[in-house]
Amino acid sequence: MKTPAPARLAALLAAALLFPGCALVEDTRQRAEKAKVAKFNQAHADFRAQPGWRKQTYRNEELMAKATAQNTAVEISLREQRGILLVDGAVGMDFPVATGKASHPTPKGSYKILEKKKQHASNLYGRIFSSSGSTVVSDADTRDHGVPQGGRFVGAPMPYWMRMTTTGVGMHVGNVPGHRTASHGCIRLKKDTAVQLFSILDVGSPVTVDSFAPALGGPLGTGSVVVAEVTAKPRSRPRAKAKPKAPAAPVAEQPVQVAANEPQIGAPANEGSAVSLLPGAASVIEQIVEPATTTPESAAAVPAPPAPVDSSAGTPTLQ
Repeated sequence: MKTPAPARLAALLAAALLFPGCALVEDTRQRAEKAKVAKFNQAHADFRAQPGWRKQTYRNEELMAKATAQNTAVEISLREQRGILLVDGAVGMDFPVATGKASHPTPKGSYKILEKKKQHASNLYGRIFSSSGSTVVSDADTRDHGVPQGGRFVGAPMPYWMRMTTTGVGMHVGNVPGHRTASHGCIRLKKDTAVQLFSILDVGSPVTVDSFAPALGGPLGTGSVVVAEVTAKPRSRPRAKAKPKAPAAPVAEQPVQVAANEPQIGAPANEGSAVSLLPGAASVIEQIVEPATTTPESAAAVPAPPAPVDSSAGTPTLQ
């Protein structure tokens, strides 16, 4: 049965009047939510404005009471060595962390929790013991250190494990020295923080790792210590030994070209070697070696020796 035209017109009129009212209600609700987030974030900013806040963990009890896996997200600030738990977009918790050292930096990126285990141990890092039970390597990497015969490898404990990557990066309980990196790539948490996050987050919960927490946009508060950006260093490899250089081939000496009209004097000192002569040296040596010869013209030019004096002619002689 069709609705009469006047009834349909009345329904359309009522809907037209209702839609603006719904939009107004939604806009009012959104404004109230934004004001509440701003109030919560201001409370967090006041926490960071206090001296010594870096040694403490911030918790907004009102937000933490309603935190679930559906309305939360984690952000890790590498340069502040802090973690942020967002609850409905507001800062519900601000806590210290310890991320990877330069040799094993924590990779930046957007992740999701892939696995949760209350008790977990690493299959890469740990201790190596001998057959007698003594520690052989206290900070072992199974890729670099072998287990001696009869010995054993014990993986480092990682309680309240929340895996983020298939390559072994995740959040777990560990030593958090403060203000500096310390791990092999994982995000270490203090125990009370790890227990609380483990109870709230679930598989699929988002985790963002960046230089600074995106929700904060950078350092916030007085005395915010910012550490240097950690970048990956290549694993050291043994240097290849330099190959010995082959001896240089001897350079053949070029024989000295002697003019056809210039006589060669004698034989070289070493057989097969060439002798270099200075200009004019051949003619000088020739004068020394060859015997002097005279020509008729040169003999006429030389004066004859004086004739002997006849002492009988009365010429006095010297005694």
